[in-house]
Order: sequence, then C-alpha cells, then structure tokens
Amino acid sequence: MPDPSTTRLGLYKSKSDGSELVNYTQDIGQNWDRVDAAVGFAPATSSTRPSSPYAGKAIMETDTSYRTYFSNGTAPASGSWVEIPNSSGTFGSTLKLASSAQLTIGVDVNLFRSAANVLRTNDALIVDGALTASSGLSVAGNLSVSGIGQTQYVVKTADETVTSSATLQNDDHLVLPVVANAVYTFALDLYMIDAADFVGDFKMSFTCPTGATFDMHGSGAHTTDLTAGTSANGEWIGKLATTSAGANLSFGCGNTSVTAARVYGRLVVSGTAGTFQLQWAQNASDASGTTLKAGSYMTMTRIA
Repeated sequence: MPDPSTTRLGLYKSKSDGSELVNYTQDIGQNWDRVDAAVGFAPATSSTRPSSPYAGKAIMETDTSYRTYFSNGTAPASGSWVEIPNSSGTFGSTLKLASSAQLTIGVDVNLFRSAANVLRTNDALIVDGALTASSGLSVAGNLSVSGIGQTQYVVKTADETVTSSATLQNDDHLVLPVVANAVYTFALDLYMIDAADFVGDFKMSFTCPTGATFDMHGSGAHTTDLTAGTSANGEWIGKLATTSAGANLSFGCGNTSVTAARVYGRLVVSGTAGTFQLQWAQNASDASGTTLKAGSYMTMTRIA
C-alpha cells in the first residue's frame, strides 16, 4: 500500500520504505499536473465551485466577472466560501471594517465611523441624486441649495434717490438670478423717505425674463397721506399675472421719518432664464427726491 496522499492536493506518495518503484506517470507526471492546476486562483463558475475544497483554497468565478473567493474549510463546502474584493468583479457580500478603520479614497477622501450608528466624512460630500433624511437633518454649517428649496437674499447697500421722475428704473442693488422653468416666491422689505413733502411718494414693479409672469401684493402707507383717506392704490394692492413693469404698486412716503412697505409675490419662469429685478420711481414726479434706503432687501425661494 502506498503512503496516504497529501491532504490538500491529493498528491500520490509511494511507500516511504522504498519498497515501491517510482512510477513516472503516477508519482511525478500526475502530481505535477495537480500542483500546476492548484497554482493561483482556480477557475470555476458560480455553480461549479469545488465540492471538497481545503481550507485556503482560492477560486475565481468566470461567470461573475471574476469574483474571487477562498474556502475557510468549514462544512458544508457550499457555505465555506469567503469573498475577496477585487477591481474586476462586483463585490457581492457585506464588507466589514473595524470600528476604528477608515475607507480612504485617493490620498485625502475618507469615510469612517465617528460614533455608534454614525457615518462621517470630514471632506466635502456631493450628492447628485436624491437625498432623503427619514429622521432629523442637522446642519452645523451653511446649507447651499441650487434647485428646489433654494433661498436667495440680497440687501440694498447704499441709499438711492430719484428726483423729478415717475418713470420706473432698475434698482441699483435689488436683483437676483432665476433659472428657466422654475417657480419662486419672493418678499421685499422696502424703506423709503420723501425729502420735503408727500407729493412724490413711491412706485414699484419688477422686470423678469421673457415669457415669465409674476403675481404680487403689498402693504404700506396710502399715497394720499399717511394718516387717513383711501385710494385706488390703497394699503392692500394685488396684481396678477404681470408680465412687465406696466403693472405697479404705489405707497406713500413721509418726509420726517422713514416709512416702509412689504411686498410679496410669486414668479413663474418659462423657458428663458435671467434676472428678477426691482424697478421703482416716484409715484408723481416731484422736485423733492424720493429715497429708497440702504437696508431694504429682497428674498426669493424656489418652490418648483
């Protein structure tokens, strides 16, 4: 009887006492063929993995883009295979890292566990698809949104005065960009004063991209005076589906203290992007100038 074959590759071993003549085919040729076949990862398919692998046996699957595995030697053989990640095949198992380990990409980007149930990166994170938070969302820094939900803000940084003109003109500061095929809400706080009397007052509207429309309403002082009376341009004024500065709102101005108006509305932009800009002038041309004060501001929020 020959000696027992090797445990892993089943290599034939002749009797160790020298009583058996060496058979080249059996003792050398077939043994070396088995050694050669066992070098590296043995090719197999996902349905033809070795049925009796030894612990450490490595295979590559030719029908799954060369996923790689080794056997841990446990029974049954079908449950002994442990997947090894490689850049050729799609990794199909759970990848586990130690609690203190990090996933490093390149030389500077990493993902890691910073606390129980917390995934963290201390680099920038960009999400090109949808981001859903099923629980609370906490933002410690600035939140920048370029699509629906974006809020823009601009403030008037210096006083601006119009004298002897009831022709609407672009405001020097209160203008914001808008994108095509979007819907925005807007709100403005406007602070104004008339230099010497109640004649000039204040008139405003907006310019918007071609094809866009805006609805607006506002609250502020009467153009007749600041204490009594009513007017076609009263405190609460609404304009619907406006497409140009032809529709405007008018408010009264005081000459000893700043008065204010609040304007709200909705802008619907069609296929042309551009800017949404405040226009204003005196409601009645008057040599006593009307000033829109620094600190007036406009906000816009994209809702669709």
